[in-house]
Amino acid sequence: MMTFNGHRRRRAAAAVTALAVGSLLAACGSTTSNASGSGSGSSSSSSSVPGITSNTITIGATEPITGKAATAGQGLEAGIKIATQYINAHGGVNGKKINAIILDDGFIQSREIANIRQLVSQDHVYAIVDPAGSQGIAGTWDFMKQAGTPMWGPISPSDPKLPNVYLLVASRTAQQEVAIDYFAKQGLTRIAAIGEDDDLGLSLKDALAQQVPKHPGMKVVANETLPVSTSDVSAAVLAVKNANPQALIISTNNTSVGLILKEMGNLGLHIPAYADQGAANTGGVGAVGPAGSAANGFLGGLQVDLPTSNTQAVQTWRAQAQQYSGPQGLSAFSLQTYMQEMAFVEVLKRMGSDYSWSNFQKTANGLASNPITLGALPPIACGPLPDGHTCGNQSEIAKFDATTQTWSVIQGFTAPQS
Repeated sequence: MMTFNGHRRRRAAAAVTALAVGSLLAACGSTTSNASGSGSGSSSSSSSVPGITSNTITIGATEPITGKAATAGQGLEAGIKIATQYINAHGGVNGKKINAIILDDGFIQSREIANIRQLVSQDHVYAIVDPAGSQGIAGTWDFMKQAGTPMWGPISPSDPKLPNVYLLVASRTAQQEVAIDYFAKQGLTRIAAIGEDDDLGLSLKDALAQQVPKHPGMKVVANETLPVSTSDVSAAVLAVKNANPQALIISTNNTSVGLILKEMGNLGLHIPAYADQGAANTGGVGAVGPAGSAANGFLGGLQVDLPTSNTQAVQTWRAQAQQYSGPQGLSAFSLQTYMQEMAFVEVLKRMGSDYSWSNFQKTANGLASNPITLGALPPIACGPLPDGHTCGNQSEIAKFDATTQTWSVIQGFTAPQS
């Protein structure tokens, strides 16, 4: 597996073959191949599909390995690397090894879009697997529709309802809707919101508009918007406090979540606060750590089981992750992309020897009648469009204990109330 960074990607390409038999191969269990084929249009035969050779299947991803979402990005990168190494060590896919190209986008929308285009048009990957950055990913929908390249498991965008895009877990909006339902069950009707002035904030506005009206008596008493990457959250938190809410939903980056929790503590605002998995870094301490004791009782969404779970699936991942030398290997983000790549490989195995994109879609669309069950994710049950490519919308809620620095699940996998 190779990780390339922006303009360094081309310069490194010539060295890939030599490195493949060296330390990078030993570390990642894969090699980058120059796949043949066109990056546009839907292919009908395995021989003409990009990213497929006699012994490799090349996939690609873009992740925020640096920048304000680096905690999440490094975990997502780790899961892909750990899964690829495990898959290749166990025979690959029908004897073909997985070769994964991971590009860093720094959580910058324009770089996310450029990376997706590069992976498809220059690197000729078979599929985009587990890409992050819901803002940038949404900006590639027209391109992806034209290219025909499968996109499997993008992290938290809304469903574009495209024939080649499959969302495996609850979107950010769906997680927030589950939180709204949870607060309603607790009898909490005065809800406040703090979002970021980007797609993160828009997802929360969508959740509030969709779910609050389903609960009689519930209302939004404060809805604050923070500038992107701001370090000053005091005015927003003060406005929330003055509105006298009973619960708060946060939809910002990890750093801002920690700042908000800390400011809530400073102002004596002791109410339940929730953020989705990406914002809360649920299962880790990237967001809650800087808040100290103010993070006690904080609620985080989960698209995947806690990385401390003792289920067999999580134990298998954890044994591999403990050998990983990079950052965030044991995070929930790592577990998520690991499981999603495992599901991707299961689809490939069900396809037999026909790796055409049309057969990929046919096989994935048939999961509704024969779901993929991995144990750490809700069953993956993709079906035909228009709604079948949201293959799962259930999420869990976990609570953070600042004294023990641990998370515990307080509500299992649940879908938003219809």
